[in-house]
Formats: sequence, C-alpha cells, structure tokens
Amino acid sequence: MYEDMMKDVHTKMKPVTDMAEINKTTAEKLISLQTEYVTDLFNSGLAQMKALSEVKEPKAAIELQVKYFKDLEAKLTNVAEKEIATLTSAKEQLTELVEKGVSEMSDVPAMADVTKFMQTAQEKMTELTETPVVAEMTKFMQTAQEQMTEAAKAFTPEVVAPKAAPAPAAPKAAPAAAAPKAAPKAAARKAN
Repeated sequence: MYEDMMKDVHTKMKPVTDMAEINKTTAEKLISLQTEYVTDLFNSGLAQMKALSEVKEPKAAIELQVKYFKDLEAKLTNVAEKEIATLTSAKEQLTELVEKGVSEMSDVPAMADVTKFMQTAQEKMTELTETPVVAEMTKFMQTAQEQMTEAAKAFTPEVVAPKAAPAPAAPKAAPAAAAPKAAPKAAARKAN
C-alpha cells in the first residue's frame, strides 16, 4: 500500500520534477556560456594589452584596437545567440509540459463539468449585460456621476486672497462684580 501511494505521488509530481530539471539544465548551460565568455574576455584582454605594449606606431595601435573590438563584438553576439537559443529551447519544453498537463486535466470528467459550467456562466453573464435593464442602469449611473461632479463644483469654495488682519481692539473694562445671587437665598433659608 505504501509503495502504491509513493508511486502515485511520484507520478503526479513528475511534471513538477520535469520542470525543475529543465530549469536546472538551462541554468547550467547559461552559467557555462557566461563563464566561458568571461574567461575568454579576460584572456583576450590580456593578449590585447601585451600586443599594444609591443606596438611602436599609433596607427598600428588603433588598428589593433579596432580589430579587438570587432572580435569582442562577434564573440558577444555569438554568446547572446547561444543564450537565446537555450532560453527558447527551455521555453518550448516548459510550454509542451504545460500543454500536456492541461490536456490531461481536460480528460478528467470533473474538469469537463467545470469547463461546461464556466462556459454556461459566461453565456449567462453575456446575456445579462445585454438586457435593456442593465443598459438603463448604466445610463443612470453615468448621469448620476455627472450630476455629482457638477454638485461638487458648485460647493467648492473659491480661493480668495487672505485679507489683512484687523488691528486688535483695546480691551474693554470688566463690569463691576455683581453680588452672588445664591448667597441671599441661602441666608433666607437659614432664617426660615
């Protein structure tokens, strides 16, 4: 039973492991190409410096530099083409895996029901959006939005330049303190 379960898991995980293997192989190829290019770039740079140090005439040095940069460009183009070919190959392999997985999923009866349900739902949504009620509601919403925009413009205060602050007024004299009214009432209560 355990062996059957492990086989089942292994079978179901095969596309994932295949994708990981494709990614690993692609990364290894790209790293190899880049390592090879950088090593070649370093070696050709040293060789160029040695060749330039032996040249006595400026014209010969310029010709060496032009040849060096043309060779460098050709190498870079070659590496870029190889990298693009590697990435394209990986993309094709991954696409093939995904398409195979999707076709296998569509063979499952439950997926056929889900697909049928999704198509029916999409048809119903299309029918619903084409009804006159939805068209009227859309028109109403657009009109309401326009009216809200106009109302917002009407209530937006205008920006007015600030006025100079008035001079502070002289403080008023405080009125004479009035006798508290609560005191006579309290005295009247005690008297009663």
